[in-house]
Amino acid sequence: MIMPESFGTVPRFKKMFVSAYSPSHITGFFMICDNFNPLYKGSVGGGIVLEAGCVSEVSINNSLKTRTELKINGVDVVADTTKYVVDSMIGRCKQAVSVTVTTNFEVPVGCGFGASGAGALSTAVALNELLSLNMTLNEVAQIAHLAEVENSTGLGDVIAESNGGLVIRKKPGPPGIGLIDTVPHAGTKISYVIFGKKATKTVLSDEAMKRSINEAGKAALKELMQKPDFDNFMRVSRRFSLRSGVISDKCRDAIEAVDAEGKVASVAMLGDTVFVVGDSEALKEFGEVKESRLTGVGARVIH
Repeated sequence: MIMPESFGTVPRFKKMFVSAYSPSHITGFFMICDNFNPLYKGSVGGGIVLEAGCVSEVSINNSLKTRTELKINGVDVVADTTKYVVDSMIGRCKQAVSVTVTTNFEVPVGCGFGASGAGALSTAVALNELLSLNMTLNEVAQIAHLAEVENSTGLGDVIAESNGGLVIRKKPGPPGIGLIDTVPHAGTKISYVIFGKKATKTVLSDEAMKRSINEAGKAALKELMQKPDFDNFMRVSRRFSLRSGVISDKCRDAIEAVDAEGKVASVAMLGDTVFVVGDSEALKEFGEVKESRLTGVGARVIH
């Protein structure tokens, strides 16, 4: 992809390559919060931040014209959300530069792990270091949040992935604007089975579905705040998945099977993935069980 503008100078940078990591984020329940200002648009709700996430390797080269190349797991992609981040941060640099971003994911994209937010956030963190922009984490995360909202790929993942643990989102928006509380739970094992992908944009464009989500999400947040611990988060998330209607038949069957063995499972929003704390023999009947653990830290540069 080539941008037509030329700044007419060849930049010099202290570093030519930086890697940054972002954890992934499973939303258990949420409520959509619209606003004409995309910085104040987002969601409230609850979710967990996982060690399995992504690493974005960002390199720059001297150039008279700005060029951007994006790869996911080694394959050339369009990736509008990450492209938004690159364009915004290069604009702050005010110099032409050739940028290559290669993001390698440990979690699947489009399955309820906040992958687009993680890719955008890790890219923003790396570019801030690489271009010596001296932005704070809040400022960097705000760009990643804007990228998500403007491209309808997510609403509340970035603020969670900037922190860690069990994250309760009380006010919509990115760090510095949104308001969160956390319940430390680093190291807790999460097992999950992925049934397929679900487009966030499709769900967010359905007005009837949005009303159903918001009704269930409002009740879920109230229930969790009455007892903000991990066990209650799982129970509240399970009820939300059933009340909101954002659940496939396969996910419903898996949740019921886990119920039968005396455990609580729920759906990763907005995806077609069922997750449970610890191990589950019942979940193994529905496909390959993968696992990760909760992390207490958010996105950061890898030195």
